[in-house]
Amino acid sequence: MELKRLTEGVYYIPGRTNVGVIQCGGGDVILVDTGIDSGSGKRILRLLEKHGLKPVAIVNTHFHTDHCGGNRILREKGDVKVYASGIAATVIKYPFINPFSLFSGVYPVKDLMNKFVMAQPSDVDVEIEPGELKIGDAMLEIVPLPGHAPGQVGIVVGDILFCGDAVFAPEVIERVGIPFNVDIKTEKETLKFLKNTRFSFYVPSHGEPVEDIGFYVSENFKQIDKIEKIILNFLEKEASSEEVVYYVLSKIGLKVKAAHHYFLIHAGILAYLSYLYNKDLISLKIDSRPLWKRK
Repeated sequence: MELKRLTEGVYYIPGRTNVGVIQCGGGDVILVDTGIDSGSGKRILRLLEKHGLKPVAIVNTHFHTDHCGGNRILREKGDVKVYASGIAATVIKYPFINPFSLFSGVYPVKDLMNKFVMAQPSDVDVEIEPGELKIGDAMLEIVPLPGHAPGQVGIVVGDILFCGDAVFAPEVIERVGIPFNVDIKTEKETLKFLKNTRFSFYVPSHGEPVEDIGFYVSENFKQIDKIEKIILNFLEKEASSEEVVYYVLSKIGLKVKAAHHYFLIHAGILAYLSYLYNKDLISLKIDSRPLWKRK
């Protein structure tokens, strides 16, 4: 782990999930997200101590496990307040909601109750709204960036935007194949919003910070459009949800072996089906199972 400077008093810790570090008075810092588990939290703490810094606040961009998994240990190790949007706060406090929702709202299989899906629970001290947020000497702006997750926010400090999972770096898209979004329509709106912003640095949670977000945005749009077209072409004939998932996976060459990975992909494909159905591009028929077909 290393601390990389973006500008005076603003840093990030690169990793599988990038963590923002914002000075807010002396050696006090605000963290933007905390990684996947207590191990991440401990490593962050050791790194900050090495640089004479102390976390006093955490602002979570959203409730996915790899963004809030270190909250609990950081709260236990010091006087750290957690800030999150109302929706995110609920799941951060009650992380069982994650596997519960991925398994169609019933008690999930045990394979979904692991650190990749269900973080350690953490209290949330302050539920945040869009607009200005002062923590210590730092003035932040909270910007709504929904689509990837409900209640996701970006954090602006000075001329830098920590944008969570609103956009993925191209190498991340190539690796995951199907970037997870719960609401395709809203994700497209968020990408359009990002394209029209002008910050000195954009810090996605997955990928390198960039000065121009345009390329990242276009690559995310390109992958969304690609998956849409794969689904629409397949639905020239009637197919079930499971058949659609299997076809998309085979078409993009993505091998899925872990249960938690499959159910995440499954939910992500359902988001496309919902989007296309609500746009009146596909039909839905129930015949002992849901059957979709292009109109």
